[in-house]
Amino acid sequence: MKQKKFMTFSCIVFSAVIFLTSCGENKPQSDLSAVDSVSNMPESTVSKPSSEFENITVETEKYENEQLTFTYEGKSYTLPLSRDNFKDDIVYYPGSKLHSEQIINNKLGEKVTAVLTVDDGITKIKLCDVIGQNGKVFSNSGGICTMTRTGGSACEFTDPQRTLKADLNDLIVYQKINYPDEVDDVVYVGYLFKDNNFILNQLYVAEYDENGEKNYEEQLNRDLPSFFGTVQTIGDNTAEIKLTDGKTVCTVPTYYCDGELSEGLEVMVILDCSTDLFGSGKSESFDYAVICTDPAEYDPSGHEFGNLAYVKADSNNLGRFIYTEIGDIEK
Repeated sequence: MKQKKFMTFSCIVFSAVIFLTSCGENKPQSDLSAVDSVSNMPESTVSKPSSEFENITVETEKYENEQLTFTYEGKSYTLPLSRDNFKDDIVYYPGSKLHSEQIINNKLGEKVTAVLTVDDGITKIKLCDVIGQNGKVFSNSGGICTMTRTGGSACEFTDPQRTLKADLNDLIVYQKINYPDEVDDVVYVGYLFKDNNFILNQLYVAEYDENGEKNYEEQLNRDLPSFFGTVQTIGDNTAEIKLTDGKTVCTVPTYYCDGELSEGLEVMVILDCSTDLFGSGKSESFDYAVICTDPAEYDPSGHEFGNLAYVKADSNNLGRFIYTEIGDIEK
């Protein structure tokens, strides 16, 4: 099952232009022309730095653990860079994906240029602009857009203007639902490189209310439980995960995974099943799963991994998660 979050079209546009943090539960409008402002947005420019800082143009290599690695004048640097210091990006929250991170760490073979505002000795980064240097934040407009899955998490978006290839695995973790093979009417938001390579960031699906009004809705998996376990084996597009009960084993597909898998890795896995799976001792195979390779990233409360059985959203507040520890379950 999936939970639906209603989004206004103005919220979709704000998200694409990077000012969105949360748009609440507002009814969306169905006017596709509202998205035109996204595709026509001018490339951003870096703000004029103070006298203690200067702008330099670099080639980025990677961004991880809030550290940016880049090359400048033939020399490689790795410096701290808070997510808050990316220019023209959304506000980060656990489970979300910044456009800038996706751009730098892209798997499309794109060489990414950044303009950094740095101190004189290049020991501190005040601001980083990659969004305005390599393409633009982009959303579809100008007619109905269909989404077709082409295998695993790969998909294509087609409208009267273009066809773009995309990867559903680039969505935030809570939008990684088991989408149908074809969806007739969608709105997508992502980053379009200058050569038309595309990175997906958000997806909204058209549905109709009881009055026949079309709404674009965010599809969420927040009503599904997330279990904790350890990767046992890795196969051909599958992984075997033993839950923290020490006896239940799940074989799951790996196309929805936010990082690299390895045997022995502790993970969180979202499954479409009952929480009764935990402690059952069963060996089950699933055709849908979302694997999170760093469970702590989604847990601001800092629970001890080995003590956790599963976590599930509060049915009265999908933004609040209730953690169940192994000791809380009656044996």
